[in-house]
Amino acid sequence: MSGRRAGTVVEALLDSAARTPDRPAFHVIERSEDTFALSCADVCRLVAETVPGLTAQGIGTGDRVIVVLPTSRDFLAVYLGCLYAGVVPVVAAEPTTADTARYTAHLSRLAAHAQAERVITTPELAGVLAPSLPVRVTTPDALRGDPVLLDAPRATPESLAHLQATSGSTGTPKLAMIRHGNIAANVRAIAEAIRGTTDDTLVSWLPLFHDMGLIGISYALHARIPMVLADPVNFLRNPLSWLHWISRYGGTLSPAPSSAFHICARVARRRPPEGLDLSGFRVALCGAEPVHEATLRAFQSAFGPFGLPETTLRPVYGLAEATLAVTISDVTRPYTVDRVDAEAIAARGHAEPRTVDDPRTTGLMCVGPVVPGHTLRVVGPDGKELPDRAIGAIEVAGPSVIDGCLPEPGKAAAGGAGDQLVGSDGYLSTGDLGYLLDGELYVTGRSKDIVIISGRNYVPDQVERFVESVTRSPRTPAVVAVGVPDATLHTEQLHLLLDERLAEGRDRQDITAQVSRALDETFGINGVTYHWVARARLPRTTSGKIQRHLCRRLIEDGTLAAVPTAAPSRPA
Repeated sequence: MSGRRAGTVVEALLDSAARTPDRPAFHVIERSEDTFALSCADVCRLVAETVPGLTAQGIGTGDRVIVVLPTSRDFLAVYLGCLYAGVVPVVAAEPTTADTARYTAHLSRLAAHAQAERVITTPELAGVLAPSLPVRVTTPDALRGDPVLLDAPRATPESLAHLQATSGSTGTPKLAMIRHGNIAANVRAIAEAIRGTTDDTLVSWLPLFHDMGLIGISYALHARIPMVLADPVNFLRNPLSWLHWISRYGGTLSPAPSSAFHICARVARRRPPEGLDLSGFRVALCGAEPVHEATLRAFQSAFGPFGLPETTLRPVYGLAEATLAVTISDVTRPYTVDRVDAEAIAARGHAEPRTVDDPRTTGLMCVGPVVPGHTLRVVGPDGKELPDRAIGAIEVAGPSVIDGCLPEPGKAAAGGAGDQLVGSDGYLSTGDLGYLLDGELYVTGRSKDIVIISGRNYVPDQVERFVESVTRSPRTPAVVAVGVPDATLHTEQLHLLLDERLAEGRDRQDITAQVSRALDETFGINGVTYHWVARARLPRTTSGKIQRHLCRRLIEDGTLAAVPTAAPSRPA
């Protein structure tokens, strides 16, 4: 890395602008598909034009603002302007439906939780939101003024950088308190783990309200590399545009959720791409949701002919409470899958090795060792570290781990730092389960999602992938598994929500009977209840993760029609 070691991302930007003002910083591909090239000096100019506007509107150091903007030059100006000025942004998703009342209510709750001073959004959305929100609304144009001279940033490594909404996949989202020092530590650790160099180019279309998208900006600025920053709407219009950007701009790094790799592989099968050169695509970080071997295999098969190296696809694990990355798999070798006994996971909480042709075998993806400068352990209920292959709670410690979440209004903050997440020994309990093998992590699921049937613990994700394989589903995710308490049996019963498209051209009863037999033979699970559901009805987080706790609520309140299936008969 050129230049001095920066304590914050803004310091890195200012240093780059002083040393290499003409170096390319961003290619911003806006929703209109217009592209704007910004040098380091250009980015600093955007910041310098925004800072006086924040001051003029009475928004100062430590104040919080809600940012609702598409991926654009305006977003960079506002977000980086806030970081420089010590203002704390909360990046929120734009409305996805015409239900303005519901969106306004959501934004009002977010503003109250964050104790925000302003909402900064587009002129079009400002006109809709302003009459109903309890806080003032402004626009990037209203903040833009004559540029000021940028000297030392007002924020320090200990200052709050932004508030990041957690995924909310197991409950109400929280606001993680991300400090400037947390961001710098995490992007440095990522760079070391992926063997980053100044010759890299980062390509991202990920939503900026999601940590995987937002921290990408900080990574590029801190590593002093160019970034292609595209609006996610462009990816939704044409998923293969992502790979064309990598080809056109010489992208070497690009993160995405597992579903994006799946979508691109499907599109490529129907409409084979042309003119791609992916030979320089060095690291594809795959995370934000469970990573599936079939997805990575399909992606490699589809794009290997265009030069995609076999070492590019890198399963990773992370969470907002650790800023972003926790583990990253080795970038020098192909991804690794551990073949284990599915029943042993449920019965004994142990990942026992099995051969690939064993019917009880399930594959678990290696997400790699903990990132440099951090430590990770897997512990049992008593808090003691477990040996290799024993499944327990995943805990992580290090400079990327935040010190708390913002308390909800009316709740006192412990020690004034927010709702505490880290134990007295410095470790954060992630809420995820998994096991270690030779220093590398395998994630098995969320502890709150575990289905407990007659004393056995079943991991929903493994059941879901198993059912998809039994039904030969061309889509993923196509199955959601949840446990619902049965008052008569005094245990949980397995409920499966099946995508209606699984039954296209097939008999639903035949499918459920086939699944029931397979679940009984492999896991010993019977008495399953099935729900055929349109994909759009499944509750999801803003980042697309299934909210199983809300699926369970839909079942319990009778919203989803049930199709019970009797236990399969066993041979005498």
